[in-house]
Amino acid sequence: MDAGNEPIVELRGVERTYHVDGKDVHALRGVSIKIPENKLIILKGPSGSGKTTVLNIMGGLDQPTKGEMLFKGRDLGKFSDRQLTLWRRQQVGFVFQTFALIQTLSAFENVELPMRITRKSWKERQARTLECLDIVGLRKRGTHRTFEMSGGEQQRVGIARALVNKPALIMADEPTGEVDFRTGIQIMQLFRTMVDEGGITICLTTHDPAFMEYGDLVFEIQDGEIIR
Repeated sequence: MDAGNEPIVELRGVERTYHVDGKDVHALRGVSIKIPENKLIILKGPSGSGKTTVLNIMGGLDQPTKGEMLFKGRDLGKFSDRQLTLWRRQQVGFVFQTFALIQTLSAFENVELPMRITRKSWKERQARTLECLDIVGLRKRGTHRTFEMSGGEQQRVGIARALVNKPALIMADEPTGEVDFRTGIQIMQLFRTMVDEGGITICLTTHDPAFMEYGDLVFEIQDGEIIR
């Protein structure tokens, strides 16, 4: 593979073992996977299959017990804790199934928060936050507290927040799991547009077969292994 086709993310022989009640639980068993840039990648599999663990390792939230996780050819296992934290802030956005918003803040304030953490100026925070709310179709709802919003609106706020620091990679764990089917389709269509028009890579997990058509690549995981 030449440099121009280098994957944005690559897992090499990744194993993840957890110690629970004195026993070893093998969440991942030698997973190797390459994620190309500017694609929508779907990891599918039943609950407990290991797909969330794969996503967490790709996003630097968890570390392999064995194997390597590479981002643009760089081994994250060699990063210090501080380097890994900075990398996540700059390169990765996260979308969670349960939204993970601060309910007492407005939609605008939730989206703006990651930029406060990275100490961007107010002018830059305001412009970028409004831009991201525009992308998800919620600019007019920006002053509303998130507890006043529907589940679909809250998830779109979460997507805008994931976008705000201009990451190269977005990780979305069951992003349609807490919304109805129609809203889930709208969220998948939004992700598809973000990839096609925004030059971003999105990796998401789902067990719903109805959403597979939106992915450029679909990887199936069972019992901690990629089976296709």
